[in-house]
Amino acid sequence: MKLIYTGESIREAEKPYVQAPDYNGYLMQRAADALAEEAYDTLVSHGAPPHSGRVLLLVGPGNNGADTVYAGVRLHRLGYSIDAVLFDPTGRNLELIAREAGEGTRVLHTEQSLRNISDYSLIIDGILGTGARGPVRGEAGEYLGYLRSLQQLGTLPPVIACDIPSGVDSNDGTLNEPSLAAVRTVTFIGHKLPTGTGTAEHCGSIRLHTLGVPHALDNTEPALRVLETKDYRRELETPTVESHKYTRGVVGMLTGTPEYPGAALMSVHAAINTGVGMVRFGVNDEKLHALMLAHNPETVCFSGPARQQQVHAWAGGSGTTSSEPTNRYLIEAPEPAVLDAGAVDTVAEYLLTGKRLTAHKILTPHAGELQRLLAALANGLAGRWADLMQNTPAPSRDDITRQPLRWVKTAAALTGATVMLKGGYSLIASPADTVYSVRGATAWLATAGSGDTLTGILGALLAQKVAAAAQCGTPLEDDVYARVAALAVYLHGRAALASLGGRRGPVPPTRVAQSLPQAIAELLEY
Repeated sequence: MKLIYTGESIREAEKPYVQAPDYNGYLMQRAADALAEEAYDTLVSHGAPPHSGRVLLLVGPGNNGADTVYAGVRLHRLGYSIDAVLFDPTGRNLELIAREAGEGTRVLHTEQSLRNISDYSLIIDGILGTGARGPVRGEAGEYLGYLRSLQQLGTLPPVIACDIPSGVDSNDGTLNEPSLAAVRTVTFIGHKLPTGTGTAEHCGSIRLHTLGVPHALDNTEPALRVLETKDYRRELETPTVESHKYTRGVVGMLTGTPEYPGAALMSVHAAINTGVGMVRFGVNDEKLHALMLAHNPETVCFSGPARQQQVHAWAGGSGTTSSEPTNRYLIEAPEPAVLDAGAVDTVAEYLLTGKRLTAHKILTPHAGELQRLLAALANGLAGRWADLMQNTPAPSRDDITRQPLRWVKTAAALTGATVMLKGGYSLIASPADTVYSVRGATAWLATAGSGDTLTGILGALLAQKVAAAAQCGTPLEDDVYARVAALAVYLHGRAALASLGGRRGPVPPTRVAQSLPQAIAELLEY
């Protein structure tokens, strides 16, 4: 499992080292070594002749600026010409250049550097680091804005970032423009928050160097967790020779309506192909039942009250509105449940009665659905909202897109449920404040019906997990629901890739569902 931290928590973890009586600056020197090594590798990989070419340093006032200066000294020793533009009102790093670099580094005004910007083989961004909040301002902001416009036109040399791209907030992952997109970010001590959110794409290839203190973060709580293949394999339940359809898990599906039958067909098909023991489908409509059995003959359809069905977990809401009566049952049922689409809107109505959910209810909103939920809670639960958020108003959809970690944690805290915010990077928050991140396998999954398929996958996995726990006689811990949700997103993505043989292109949700057995088989081989 990869652990991701806020910049603030990493700075706290550094303090025992840098405040030690015998500290001699070795962390900065090791950071400079790592930055120079990665810069050299970037130069070579982008076609610059070894040991020749020009490198431009963007030097801010803090330790990132100093790391960049020292890296420039090392690159000069390798034969590169080094220029630097300083944004340092303290003069600290200008003195550092004079002392350490001498004539090996030319200090330029911004205008001078721009005259022949295309002559540089590489730019190293060391303006701001993990202590900065908000956008880059003043002269540095204007300069970065101009460079960013060149970058968007494709005329800027490659950029590598020292620790974090300037303008990216390491405490919440927000990308504040102007900010240069890096082909590589060289980060130190531990992974920082842009990793694991959509902002990671702005950071390019992220290279971690622990600087010889690999245990510095052992007692630090991560902001995000990213499961690896071995972790997903461990979460996947598999049958034994004693297994039968009831011990394999029974999931009840309350998805779709006569007006939107596709949501029902796709979600049930995905649940079946995820390997659950039985799928019971309970939307009470004869035509929909006939359609379901024609497409998915493995399904057991029922017409009576849902409470009379014996299932390990429920999944529903896909293809419905908040007025659908079955959504209320999903919320109130004693069994764990996946609450998608219309069921998420129903959750807001339920919570406004003063009730609260628990971790075994998994909400799966996209940004727009989460915005509606939080707006309803901010208006209807003003006291609880004020206790948690003080004077912060309900977010817009853009706010959620810019700060997904903040708002998925807020939703979990307010509802008491496990909340999955779907997107290119899906974030899953438990009410205990643990958050998992799963990177989407392909942007081609952003299509109608994709969420319905994911609902079926998650419902099936949840039923299997509950059934396995029942066999062992052990209750599930709250964090398990978040990990199962992460596994669902992972398998969703792997099935999409499997459906195209590893290539890229359109992936209809029905193709994703068809490829789930292959994706699961590949995971079992790991």
